[in-house]
Amino acid sequence: MSQRGHLFIVQADLTRLAADAFLVPCDDELNVSGTWRPFLQSGASPQAKEDWFVPQGVQLENGLAVLPDTTPKNPTPDQVVGLRVLVDTVGVDDIAAMVTRSLDAVRLAASQAQRHGGRILPLVAMPVLGVGQGNFKGHRAEVVRELLRRLLDFVAQNPIDVALSLTRTSDFAAAQWARHRLAAEGRDCWPELNDEHAGLADRLGAMASRGELSVFAGAGVSKPVGFPDWNQLIRDVSRKPKLRIPDDADYPQLAQKLGLQNKSDMIAALLTTSKHALGHALLVNLRTPSLVTTNYDPCFENAAELIHQDPKLRVIARELAVGGRPWLLKLHGDVADPPSIVLTTSQYARLKDDHAALRGVVQTLMLTSHLLFVGFGFAASDFLAMSTAVKNVRSLAKDMDAEATVGTAIALCGPAKKPHEDDLDHHHMRVGDDHKAAARDLEILLDRLSWRCQVEGQGRAGYLLDPDYQQDAHGHDQALVEALSQLRKGAESWRNSAGAKAVNDLLLSFGARPNVAFP
Repeated sequence: MSQRGHLFIVQADLTRLAADAFLVPCDDELNVSGTWRPFLQSGASPQAKEDWFVPQGVQLENGLAVLPDTTPKNPTPDQVVGLRVLVDTVGVDDIAAMVTRSLDAVRLAASQAQRHGGRILPLVAMPVLGVGQGNFKGHRAEVVRELLRRLLDFVAQNPIDVALSLTRTSDFAAAQWARHRLAAEGRDCWPELNDEHAGLADRLGAMASRGELSVFAGAGVSKPVGFPDWNQLIRDVSRKPKLRIPDDADYPQLAQKLGLQNKSDMIAALLTTSKHALGHALLVNLRTPSLVTTNYDPCFENAAELIHQDPKLRVIARELAVGGRPWLLKLHGDVADPPSIVLTTSQYARLKDDHAALRGVVQTLMLTSHLLFVGFGFAASDFLAMSTAVKNVRSLAKDMDAEATVGTAIALCGPAKKPHEDDLDHHHMRVGDDHKAAARDLEILLDRLSWRCQVEGQGRAGYLLDPDYQQDAHGHDQALVEALSQLRKGAESWRNSAGAKAVNDLLLSFGARPNVAFP
């Protein structure tokens, strides 16, 4: 087992993240904002944040209260509750004390949490505590900096993974930039990665920041949500729980033999969820315009709901891609449209014959972007072999870099040699067959990739004009904030200019809130 944890920073809805335990803010009398009610009380309707409530059956001790994990035996993903720790954000006098209480809550949560996602270390998801209804509203930058510094110290000494889960774009930008400053000062925020993997994450992150990266994700990305693997799915759908399936089974062929062609509704029921894994959020955080997956489940859509609000993510083929809107291609079908699910050899053959254009999309992405393959068994995937045909077209270009590849494939475990001849840059996280450890290594690589994309991309200063961060601006940041604030104050005089929208978009990219005047 790993002797140290890792700090992940992710823009995600904490209530939809597949984790083992969660921290939730309250006051010193256990009052909780109404927005948390459905998460803490099963079946409760959503409420306004001003509609406070008090969870029953618990009491604060040293500023913390534990709501037990009521997950049933053999749960579906949406039946997994997780441990919830309520954290008093009012009964503390300063930021250091607030961060200390947050770390105490993480330690308590990890010590009592059940493992639901098959991870080698417990995963505790938390927001930035104390900056909403707590004592430190308006001091978000200071809280974020102190929290990151001490969380990094904490995970270095404890075998606990922490996901700092942020819903606001400005918080995500501020946290990533704070981590960037720590890294610039010599702090290694990803000590688990060797030089190869750190360099790979940085190269791919830089590509993503320039809009040059597309993502192709397989079933491995969804595994931490708690879905059955292929063996278990075949047993469940065939209703043969004791069916012996060899390790090298051809699953489509086996599904054909078992007559599972008409079981799409059952498959959809097994793989429908409102949650997503850490990996989905980290990949969606890249804000790539194009995503492809062979998964039927809705995890990418769930993770994208927070990121892609306007415009929303389009899902091909049940929706058409429109203009410059981001899209997700679900190549093997979609639980939202059960008849589209592809499982058996006859269904795969029909996909190749009737929907060849969908496979062509993958080749188009190889021609027009760098395609990252992640989360599936690459040796068995014929999608990687498509790169050979793409290479033949790319060779016609007069300015092609002789060493450039059409994409990158990252496997969990395996030998260093390529699985077959193609034009991809192949990597694996570990030699051997420790897939659980390798899956965590991959999450850490994606965490660095997401960080690199953010701090090199256009949104890296997306917190500067957020009113909750301006109190802490200093130096060059303060000078820029003042200049941009003056520009915003003149909005009424240039609102009819041809450049008004472009200027407004610029201000919004720095964290300005629509229709909110700057001081």
